[in-house]
Amino acid sequence: MTRKKKIISLIIAIAVFFGLAMLAMSVMIYFGYTDAYATNAESLNVSLFGLDIYTLTKAGEQYKGASIGQNMGIVCAVFTLAAVLLEQIIVRAAGRKS
Repeated sequence: MTRKKKIISLIIAIAVFFGLAMLAMSVMIYFGYTDAYATNAESLNVSLFGLDIYTLTKAGEQYKGASIGQNMGIVCAVFTLAAVLLEQIIVRAAGRKS
């Protein structure tokens, strides 16, 4: 595999896993809102893998959300690291088969 193909492969893997991180956080935030309205809690923290990523606070009859940017960044970094590791494992395994 040429250097250019390796870089493109790595970029694609990172982009896909970044998208998966965004999707996972979006789904968790959606379920956080659902849970908050179901329980009528005054405040609720939304967590992903035990890390708080979003805070919901009741304001009247509705909830106001605020992201915890640093923790969302950590989640994205973990997904990106997983992408790099998985891409390298796949590339090395495919290289051995040839």
